Amino acid sequence: MARSRSEAREWIDSLPAGAFFFASEVPGEPVSVKPLLSRLAGDPGHPVERQMRGFYCKTWSEDDPVPFVDRNVGALRLAGPGGGGAGLFAVNRARWTYQHPCRHDFAVMGRPPVSPWPTVRFRRRSNLRRDALSPAEVTLLEAVRYFDCSDPIPWGDAVAAVHDGSVGRSLGYLGMLRADAIRWAAEGENGMAPRFHDRISEVCDALASADSSRRDVR
Repeated sequence: MARSRSEAREWIDSLPAGAFFFASEVPGEPVSVKPLLSRLAGDPGHPVERQMRGFYCKTWSEDDPVPFVDRNVGALRLAGPGGGGAGLFAVNRARWTYQHPCRHDFAVMGRPPVSPWPTVRFRRRSNLRRDALSPAEVTLLEAVRYFDCSDPIPWGDAVAAVHDGSVGRSLGYLGMLRADAIRWAAEGENGMAPRFHDRISEVCDALASADSSRRDVR
């Protein structure tokens, strides 16, 4: 049991500042890990902070001693595969609107988790094809879906921002943007108006064109 606690403690100590993790990810026997996490989270001098049952954040480290918790990073961990920005928040992340939502919405596949933060909300999505997308791709798909629900820039300017790479730079921290993957996943979105699919086609064409231009430059 002592070895199990030591292994768990070493794993936690090795995490960078701002990392979110589930108790189930910590190596070692649960009988050792659970009391260790409880003790660390209850120590005001230790960087481990409990966010909700079984979910924790390492708020600082010796290399980065300034406490910081990015709830959007934690929300993506909770959202899991197929998760990403949703609604007006997604449109804002793509820089297609100057509106700043007071709550950050995240799309999830299946049953939404309970949010541990009042500024974060999860929305259920049933399109199983989203499982193959990166968080950036889900966010862009959602941005197209909710484009008319915000106070957006003109649609032509939105497509141009995809083509010139501005949207890619805005969403780059969330992962890759693949035109074929987004196009394929969008076919599984049920109940959407033809305009949605037309816009997805324009966005994916712009993405493919931007990728081609970058390859030509190289």
